[in-house]
Amino acid sequence: MSISVRFAVNTNGLSKNQTPEAIASLLKKIGVDGVEWGLPEDLEKAAKAAPRMVKASMDNGLKIPAFLNAGKLWKTDLIRRWSDIVSLAGVKMLRVAVPWAAFDFNESLHQPDSIIDLIKRTRDGLVNLVPLSHDYGIRYVIEMHMGNVVSNACLARQVCDGLDPNAVGVIYDPANGVYEGHLRPRHALELLGPYLAYVHAKNLIWQYTGESAPITNINRAHWQWKTTPPANGMIDWVEVCFALSIVNFDGWISMEEFFRPDPENDIGNGLAFLKNCVNVAPKKIEQPFTQFND
Repeated sequence: MSISVRFAVNTNGLSKNQTPEAIASLLKKIGVDGVEWGLPEDLEKAAKAAPRMVKASMDNGLKIPAFLNAGKLWKTDLIRRWSDIVSLAGVKMLRVAVPWAAFDFNESLHQPDSIIDLIKRTRDGLVNLVPLSHDYGIRYVIEMHMGNVVSNACLARQVCDGLDPNAVGVIYDPANGVYEGHLRPRHALELLGPYLAYVHAKNLIWQYTGESAPITNINRAHWQWKTTPPANGMIDWVEVCFALSIVNFDGWISMEEFFRPDPENDIGNGLAFLKNCVNVAPKKIEQPFTQFND
């Protein structure tokens, strides 16, 4: 069992006012291996931005594990247009959007669709993307994210199961599971199996606000979540790295969201911490084994 990791940064968490050239230069200075570019959500703007992002990456010796922010996966004709852009840029992975379920009680209160229907829409959409993947040479990936239809590894595996894992895959974000969908990292990664595309790295904490929860006038506890650097939240990244070793991970960990307002310092600290976690994490299941299920 082993782990081979390259580190990238997700640009969705950086200032929208920064140019691709400035971002790539900063990331080269910090010492990461790649950049996970967030494309503009408008197709025409994305078509102009993608080659500029690729050039900025190449000029700074950075790889591009994936592009982000493509359209809704069940709209096959729309994804074809996104694929034209990504294929022309020479990038081989694209995050597509899955159906939204409900982020909180208020959204659930006003959501007319059942989770069963949303799972079917997701599965049908992925089925239609497999031949598109074969045409374009692009792997379409979905993210485990609170509020969407694949908030946990069980649902992510369910919608992908039996499809070509070179055509579709899953971004594992353990911190998102603090809000919704958490499984032990080893269990999540064993479930994802060949569909594990890459990993997002940040952390989350819950904070009690002391206020009454919304929706009704009954006094109920109200909690608020907050994004934190990888070292400071509720996810143990040593355990995540142990789990990655169990599945012989060879791929990208992309840092996201925790690096405002000081990205150079925050990304640098996050990178050093995550590298240390990779180094110190156990590399295999250890004896004496515990016989839980005799």
